[in-house]
Amino acid sequence: MATQQLCKDQLIGELVTLFQNTNPEYIDGAITAAREQAARNAKQMMRSDLEKLFDSQIVTEKRLGVPEQIIEMQMNGKMKVLDYAQSITIADGNLPFAPVISALYLGYHGIVAMVRHNSKQGYTHLDLSRIEDVEKVPGRLYYHFDVEDGTARLGKKPEVSDKEIRAEKRLRSTTAEIVSIGTHTNVLSRHYMDAVGSRCDSGLVPCLYLLGGWPKLFWNNLDCADDHWGAASCGSRLEL
Repeated sequence: MATQQLCKDQLIGELVTLFQNTNPEYIDGAITAAREQAARNAKQMMRSDLEKLFDSQIVTEKRLGVPEQIIEMQMNGKMKVLDYAQSITIADGNLPFAPVISALYLGYHGIVAMVRHNSKQGYTHLDLSRIEDVEKVPGRLYYHFDVEDGTARLGKKPEVSDKEIRAEKRLRSTTAEIVSIGTHTNVLSRHYMDAVGSRCDSGLVPCLYLLGGWPKLFWNNLDCADDHWGAASCGSRLEL
């Protein structure tokens, strides 16, 4: 607090010096113009950061062999994604956005295989016909925004996280969405994720974790809590 006051006092001193020979009627206008320029500069900087994130995710998908047709659809939606991301609030520590490729396009085996941990490739032995989304998601390619990777819910039962996420007016991450997070971040080196936006039979949720260092899509009990597991969520979704 003392440091903040010192910075404020220094700024006031500099402004007094700057404006001491200035016509007072110009000062308010100059301050307003300076604020607007600072806001534009900050917004432009954020736009640049968001564009770098978008491009890096495309590079990752190309490296992993995502079909060119899917890449092209994502690139065609780039401005739409960036404009939307710039218009919303993204909580500190959350991933601004990430692309979601549903099983409709590549199948669960295909999207889980995109997850890597120290060069080890993701896999699953699940009966994939058992997976069903209980969260409504777009039918086509889409992006999810303001993504929380489950850190906030470590140690909580999936059924508890499910209720809390909905109470906070956030959206429960689905199977394809935790795979997206696992593909575009190193979350599995920190903790594992439950997809409470999906079910694998009534009392089970799909999850993504490491088994012997290999990323694996499996299931977790709704009433099972572990300090190394957390349910992911997002703030919104946008179809391309």
